[in-house]
This record gives sequence, structure tokens and C-alpha cells, in this order.
Amino acid sequence: MKNHELSRCLYFGLVFTLYLPQIAQSLETIVVSDSRFDTSIYDTAAAITVISEKEIRLSGADHIIDALRNSGGLQISDLFGDGTDASIGLRGFSSTAGQNTLIMIDGRRLNNTDNGLPDLNSLSTHDIDRVEVVKSSMSTLYGDKAVGGIINVITKKSRAVGIHANVKYGSYDNRQAYGSIENYHDNGIEYRISAQHHLTDNYRDNNRLELTNLNARAAYHHDKGQLFVELQGSKQGLQLPGALFSDLLRRDRRQALNSGDEIQTDTTAGRLGVQYFILPQVQFRVEYTNRFNDITGTISSAGNAEKFSSKRHHRELTPRFNLSFELLGLESILYMGLDWFETDYLIQSRFGLTDNTQTQYGYYGRLMTSITDRFKLISGFRHGAVNNNILVDTLSFGRSLPEGTELDDTANAFELGFSYQLNPSWRLFSRIDRNYRFVTADEYSAIADNNFFSQLFAFGTTVPIPVTQQGYSLEAGISWENSDHSQLSMQVYRLDIDDEIVFDPVLFLNTNLGDSRRNGLILEGRHAITEQITLAGSYSYLDAKFTSGQFVGKELTFLPEHSARASLSYELNDKTGMFIEWLGQGKRLFDGDYANEFEQLPGYATFNVNTWHRIGNIQMSLKVNNIFDRHYSDSGIIGFDFRQPFPSPLAETYYPAPGINFMLSLSYSK
Repeated sequence: MKNHELSRCLYFGLVFTLYLPQIAQSLETIVVSDSRFDTSIYDTAAAITVISEKEIRLSGADHIIDALRNSGGLQISDLFGDGTDASIGLRGFSSTAGQNTLIMIDGRRLNNTDNGLPDLNSLSTHDIDRVEVVKSSMSTLYGDKAVGGIINVITKKSRAVGIHANVKYGSYDNRQAYGSIENYHDNGIEYRISAQHHLTDNYRDNNRLELTNLNARAAYHHDKGQLFVELQGSKQGLQLPGALFSDLLRRDRRQALNSGDEIQTDTTAGRLGVQYFILPQVQFRVEYTNRFNDITGTISSAGNAEKFSSKRHHRELTPRFNLSFELLGLESILYMGLDWFETDYLIQSRFGLTDNTQTQYGYYGRLMTSITDRFKLISGFRHGAVNNNILVDTLSFGRSLPEGTELDDTANAFELGFSYQLNPSWRLFSRIDRNYRFVTADEYSAIADNNFFSQLFAFGTTVPIPVTQQGYSLEAGISWENSDHSQLSMQVYRLDIDDEIVFDPVLFLNTNLGDSRRNGLILEGRHAITEQITLAGSYSYLDAKFTSGQFVGKELTFLPEHSARASLSYELNDKTGMFIEWLGQGKRLFDGDYANEFEQLPGYATFNVNTWHRIGNIQMSLKVNNIFDRHYSDSGIIGFDFRQPFPSPLAETYYPAPGINFMLSLSYSK
């Protein structure tokens, strides 16, 4: 039944796509995420969506999560509705999105070696130049975690003297201030500094946020490249209201389940980078990154508050080359490099201590050969390895993993694909990828604790140490673009995962639950009706099931079968305009309901409107979200109802989304 539905979606998508006019001439778009060097989007064998700075600005997006909602193929779980605690999955990942979707800022990884989510709060939307969303497996180039795809946020670089200031006020006493200064000197020295402060009570009780960010970049440009340094500091305090059981949701959707839960996060990061043309045909790039995270907080479990603290120290070194040459008379480009990542991770809670040093390295090569001017053949290979030096101490009970325990593994990835430019407007592409993701420190320690207590007290089930998750991705697509930036793209994909690591609701830990398959379709389009009016939209279809294991034949959880969005941008003139968007989300199984036993989390549709007016260097805007005040939950999880006698039954829990809310913004740019 599902295959017939996918076939119908594919048929109508092809008919709509092939009906488009073929007389347009497209403009070249340059991306960096597909090769880790500047590359024409027409030389890629991947499905790539670029969200421009203008699109972000016109939509009034207040957080990167808001900007990403406009892209097809993404699964977003936003606990509080403002993006401060949200996960992003590409092509069918939900609870383990942070381990299967690679998120970067200018190529710098935000993902962690534990189960902590990438920090998306450290960057204001005012700092974003564009967002590149690659909806293809990219393990050959990036290794671990690039299973569903990658999201690369490209920040603004200075091109001239500039000052920008912005203040905002909105619902729930939301107050924000932002400022930046930049310059580019004739001697090649460039700098940009920005700062942000954000205070809000948020929609629910006990959900106050206080956030401060500081970002700085300086670079020296010369005839053969550039040298740059980047610094970042972020301090965040966030209160956590917790998920609500259904009876509590009906009584008061804004209440907090846990009044004392909160988390404090301090982040500092620095990066040095070099870009250098050794020869006209040989380009070299390298970056070295240092990132520190210090996290403390209180989180309730089964009604009991527990304090925890964790520290991360992440380092990465990423040298790589780009070599242009002729292979058997054919123009070719060879990309090759080495990645080294090392993270020291320490977490202390009432259950004990985990101390892990994870080291990853990988070497890779990719060859792009121009068979003709319009047909590009792409192939690549990567070998990756991981070493965990881990200690798991269960306090007074003993050590479930003694100090010096080493857990090692290796994995290989490859890719083979093509890109065929039918004419200046039409492009066909297809690819097959082998992908992988390594086991995290938290997954190792949780299973070690489970097995330790099972043996110590002779109850429960002993669980095997998880193994590396691997899979195959088969993709094909077609895209069209013309000179007025109207475009349409369609991608179909099959993603087969072996030994998928997901949360086991019975054992209450992440483990290899079995093999899975995801079949999907992503349609995206934009059409300039006139110079002032632009219509855009996307539609995604997804069929995701287990193909082996205890849940064989069951649907994967928290993934909508259908999702869509549409927007209308109307620029009355160069000073005044309006942006209207509709977001539709189909019903989903609650996260953790792998047996498919509970009712589904209802779908929803919301409308958002942004209006703006510019007077000289000053712009005023008003954004209204959820204008019809729709009550819905953007996240739902199966959990134990600890209010009931032991053993507590499983029950649905909800994270209610905000009702109608507004944001006033005043900006000055020079």
C-alpha cells in the first residue's frame, strides 16, 4: 500500500516537473558543503537546498530552526517552540537526529561524541549568510553522523565597512538586542564582530531563557589565499518545564511538570584556518578547532530531581587538498584529506560518573571526472576509525567499565554518482552511498550500567555492547532553475540502515534495535510570479519501518508520513513587503512507541505572517506566529507515568507549542 502511494507521489511529481518550460537560462550557485571546497551546484550528485540570507530576512525567522522549517525533508522536534531545545533530522531521523544528521557552522562540527544535541543557540540569524542543506548521505567526505545528510550554516564575512544594530520585543516578555561591526581594508585585512543578548519567559511556566553570544572573525587575504581566526563565546541559562501527561495538558497547557529543572551551558570556541593555492591547480585548506562546553543543571526523573554536571573539550584538525588535472584526457578534480577529532567528555550524576576520551580519524578521497562538459562522474572512498578510552563508575557499587577500558571500531564509506546537465536549466543526478555512525559515549555507559546492575542484583536483561551502525543510501533526482530564480527539484531515496541504534523503551537505553528502511520523496519549488510576488513550497513523503529485530514490520516513531509548507512573499516596493507562510505536519507516532501501540500525535497546520517597512537605513517589522492560535504539540514522547504505583505504566507525554505570539523588530544598517 505504501509503495503504491509513493509511486503516485512520484508520478505526479514527474508530470509537474517535466511540464515546466525549458527555455530558461539558470544562474550558477556556488556551494561548499558537497566537496569541502567551492563547487558549482551543477557539479554535485547530491540534493542540495540553499536558504539565502534574503529568505531568512523576509520570513522574519528569529532562530535558525525557524529558517530550516522552510526546507523539505527535515524532521524538527522543538520542545518549547522557540528553537532553544530542538533537534533536526534529515530524511527520517527523530530521537537520534543528533547522531545521524551532521550540523556545522562554516564546516566546524557542532555534533558531540555523546548524546547531547548540537548547540544551535550560539549564532544569531543576523550572522547567517546562507544555510546549505545537503539531503544526501555524506559519510565519504565527513565520516561519522552524516547519515541522513548535513546542514552547514555559512556565516557572513566582511566585504566593506558596516554597522548593524537590532532590537526586538515580543510575547512572553521576549527582549533581544544585537549589534555587529565589520570592515574590509585595502591591505587585505578583514574583521567582523557581533554580540547578542536574549531574555524571554517563553510560553510555559519555568521556561525562562537568558542567552548571551559573542562572535568574532579576523582574516588576512593575499594573492594566494587567506589566513583567518575565529572566536566564539556563549552563555545560556534555560529553565526546563518538562513534558505534560494528557490530563495535565487538558487542565493547563502552560504549566510546568517540574518547577526546579534548569540547565546552564557555557561554551567557548576558537578556530584557526588557512586557505592557500600551492599551484593554480592545487588548493590546500586546513582548520584547527578547540571547543569547550561546561554544563550544569537539575533534571527530574520519575519525579525526583537530580543534579548533574558535564564537561567537553573537543579538538579537530582537518587538512585537505583539491587537485585539478587530466585523467585519460578528461578534466578531473581530486579531493583528498585527513580528519582528526578528539573529545574529552566527563559527566557526573547521581547514577555515577562517565569519563571518556574518544578519538576519531578518517582519510578520504573523491574523484570528479568530466566525461563531457555536461556529464560529471563522482566516486569516493573513506576509511574511519574510532577509539574510546572509557571509565564508567557507578559510585559505591563499583565500576561497570574499569579505567583504561578501550572500545575500538572501524568503518568504511564509499560513494558513486553522476550529475548530468541536460541543458542550462535542467539537471539529473543519482548516487549510491555507504554510510556509518559510531556509538556514543553515553550509549556505551548506559549499557555498561544496565549490565552491571543486572549481574549485581540478578534482575533485568544483559544487553550486548552496541556495534557501529552502517547503511546504504540510494538516491535520484531532477532539478530545474531559470534566470528569475524560479526553481523546482524532486528527489526520491531509499535509506537502508543495518543495526540501527535507537532508544529502546523497554530497557530505557539506546541499543541496536534492528535493521530499518526509509523510502522517501522530497519536492521543493519556488516561482517568481512577478518581480514583486514569489510563491514557494515543499512536500515530503516518508515511509519508514523496521525490517528486522523485535519490531520487524513496525513503523519508526515520530516521523510524519506527509509534511508540507507553502509561502508567499510580496514586495510592494523596495521599502515595504509581506511574507505569509503555512506549515503543515502530518500525524506521528509518539517517540519511543516502537510497538505502534498508542494513538498517534495529531498533525497540525499553522500560519505565520511577517510584515516590514524600511525608511532609509531603518527597518521595522512585525512577525505574528500561529495567527489562528492553534493548540498543538510539536513533540510527544512515551514515558513512565511515575504518579502511578510501581511498576509505573507507560503513557503519552506532550510538549505543547506556543499559541499566537508576536515579535516587533527595529533594525539599523549602514
